[in-house]
Amino acid sequence: MKKLVSVLSILFLAAIVFFTLMGERLFYSTKPSVEIDRPIMIGDRVFLPKTAVFKEEDGEYIYTVTVRQGFSAELLTVTRVRLLSSMEDDTGYLGEDYMIVEAEGYTNSPTVISSSRPLKDGDMVVEG
Repeated sequence: MKKLVSVLSILFLAAIVFFTLMGERLFYSTKPSVEIDRPIMIGDRVFLPKTAVFKEEDGEYIYTVTVRQGFSAELLTVTRVRLLSSMEDDTGYLGEDYMIVEAEGYTNSPTVISSSRPLKDGDMVVEG
């Protein structure tokens, strides 16, 4: 019985040391890496880079980012927002790489403009 307790104690200690040293790296390597930016507001129009609009089978979406403070880092969570409309920038202010978007309840929230992997509503992501 003493041997079993000793072996389990050593394994437990090894797990604690491993996750202390590698935990942050493991966390960041398992999350999609995203680039985040705020939209440009001109008048009542919202402009986003074309890369911020994700086309899916059932429509076009953008992903907004909610930031909350974790124990030792900020935790970023994405929320999928369905677009009511999107069109090319017809103003000429920003050029052909931008779109004018309209989404219900969307204002000046931080928005994903690119992602290393496909996203879904509620995903935790890392900026980078």
